[in-house]
Amino acid sequence: MNIAAKLRARRAEARNRKAVARAIDMASTPAMRHELMVIAQAQVSTLR
Repeated sequence: MNIAAKLRARRAEARNRKAVARAIDMASTPAMRHELMVIAQAQVSTLR
């Protein structure tokens, strides 16, 4: 993977993290917030 591709992937990860954080912050109920956190954690563990 070249440097430009690494930078693009890194920026995409940052955008996704920000979107998930925003969704968690704006969740209407604590249950929805918890479910979003579980989904986000599951995605992170599959990426590594």
